[in-house]
Amino acid sequence: MINYNSKKWGIFFISLFKTYKHSYNMRQLVRLILGSTLYAVVATTLHIHYLKDVYHIDTVFFSLIGVILSLFLVFRLNTGYERWWQGRQAWGKLVNDARSLALQLNTIIPKDDMSRRKYFSRHISNFCTSLVWHLRTDTDSAKYILEDGELRDQISSANHQPNRVTSLLYDEMEVMYKSKKITDFDKQQTKSILQGFIDVLGICERIKKTPIPFSHSAFIKLFIMIYIFILPFGLANVFEYLTIPAVMVMAFAMIGIEVISEEIEDPFGLDANDLPTGKLADTIRDNVYEILEVDVPEGFEDHNYVMKEADITH
Repeated sequence: MINYNSKKWGIFFISLFKTYKHSYNMRQLVRLILGSTLYAVVATTLHIHYLKDVYHIDTVFFSLIGVILSLFLVFRLNTGYERWWQGRQAWGKLVNDARSLALQLNTIIPKDDMSRRKYFSRHISNFCTSLVWHLRTDTDSAKYILEDGELRDQISSANHQPNRVTSLLYDEMEVMYKSKKITDFDKQQTKSILQGFIDVLGICERIKKTPIPFSHSAFIKLFIMIYIFILPFGLANVFEYLTIPAVMVMAFAMIGIEVISEEIEDPFGLDANDLPTGKLADTIRDNVYEILEVDVPEGFEDHNYVMKEADITH
């Protein structure tokens, strides 16, 4: 995710160039704007020299169509942003649930029971890390799991790693309950927090696996293309060669909204404006280990194992 200071206007435009290689929507937008501009040059020249006296399209027509198109684009952008914000809310809930579970376990697990404290620290972190890569559809997330040996293999070989890690947490809670290490009240409290993990998993999978309907997205793209296609022929009689920058600005506004919506409607990937799920998993890991008073294993202190997001701070 691109981190930036919205109050620093002086370096904002410089930041656009610095983030170009990291941002899908910037690259896509530039290509489409260049194509639209090239088309506007051809269409405007053709109209001025050959078609000017053949027909005339009233600019009021474009104003009416533009109003209709703007309504579609506002709805499109709101839909994409809503999915992005739902994903952020889900991960915010996961951060809180992980901290709550760690605090709960810290009170019921004896200070000298370091083996169990390490177990829960690892697997709360493992759930968050496995969720990061599960949502990115990464097939080689085993190296990011905080575990060694046979148990790590069990997690990495599972078809659904977050479910497998949650199962391990439930199993250990049941072992503690049957050995009378915790009360029935403690068991119910911790299981209700673990249910929050499953709820977050379900919300994220719903966002990931339910894209915007194809007909909805295709219609808006087609509408934009048709509008840009006929726009030069309606403006050329009035603006002549100024039609070219006018079309370029209109294309920038309309195509930009569509491209932005495309990027943020799936917020769990590695695009520049996707959610910083890797950093959030790092935060949860550090908080959980600190609360349970366990040292973070070597090799995971530098936060490199999930830091593939485009993180550009200004």
